[in-house]
Amino acid sequence: MKGIRDALKKSDAKIIAISPLIGGASLKGPADRMMKGLGLEVSSTGVARLYRDFIDIMVIDEQDREEAPKIEELGIDALVVNTVMSDTEKASVLARAVLGLL
Repeated sequence: MKGIRDALKKSDAKIIAISPLIGGASLKGPADRMMKGLGLEVSSTGVARLYRDFIDIMVIDEQDREEAPKIEELGIDALVVNTVMSDTEKASVLARAVLGLL
């Protein structure tokens, strides 16, 4: 959407992104296929590179723990947590972890 990226870049708010990829694949949706089609690295690190001009923190799944240092090299803090919301308890744990960053 036009103007969103610029607004995020100008914001003083802490901006947190949750990677839509786990192990280089989307659990739901086309993110992995879109990134592959665009010739981008299909990983949480690849997502962080796309957003590095406006995010402060990238939340990644435990399965991608080894990517945290690469994300941090981009100047983005990384939080490693289970991002698979397969039940309400897991969703609550993720929500609390993200809210705890604010």
